[in-house]
Amino acid sequence: MNDMDYLFKPIVLITGFGPYINHPVNASWEAVKIMNKEEIEKKHKVELVQIEMPVTYENVDEFVPALWETHEPKLVIHVGVSSIAKDVTLEKQAHKKGYQKLDYFDKCPANHTCSADGAIRIHSKLDVEKICNDFNNNDPPEGTKAITSLDAGRYLCEYIYYTSLSFDNTRTLFVHVPDLKIYSSEQTARALERILDLCLEQVKLLDQRLEKEADIDENDL
Repeated sequence: MNDMDYLFKPIVLITGFGPYINHPVNASWEAVKIMNKEEIEKKHKVELVQIEMPVTYENVDEFVPALWETHEPKLVIHVGVSSIAKDVTLEKQAHKKGYQKLDYFDKCPANHTCSADGAIRIHSKLDVEKICNDFNNNDPPEGTKAITSLDAGRYLCEYIYYTSLSFDNTRTLFVHVPDLKIYSSEQTARALERILDLCLEQVKLLDQRLEKEADIDENDL
């Protein structure tokens, strides 16, 4: 592979959150940072970008749109810790309003509303139920299980999810992970790698369908 090939590899973005009051060591970033970058890149012919996000609304507003515009990612997975999660929890949707919890800087977004443009609620168009079922029924990483959820918590986790869904809901997922007392970082990292595989399978099918539709449109001209 030459240097030019490397430059044009599709980007897969995965983010975890940094520390905040109840989680001075955040299980989401602890797992994201030890995901097997080399193996994922080789397997899927992508470049994996792992990013630690500060727990502030302003940082999401500033960085997430820039990440989409700069990288035009093939897939975005945001990861956050949940103090009530007992399993890996795949979130199906995010809301625009209702962000009343203070962030790391003791701030809320204006009018408790996400600044990204979009409907009152946006669903991921990834088949989250299928990802969950495939995860659980095909040799899940030891000691892990996936469930789905419709309530991402109206905090930074849901806020970042809504922001990315507003850019492209066909290739965005949010995953809540249990804290370190329930799953080790290694368990969570292996689970996230499996979820990434399953997401990319769906994205690949979507891209093939879009290419086919583009070819049909071209032939109609």
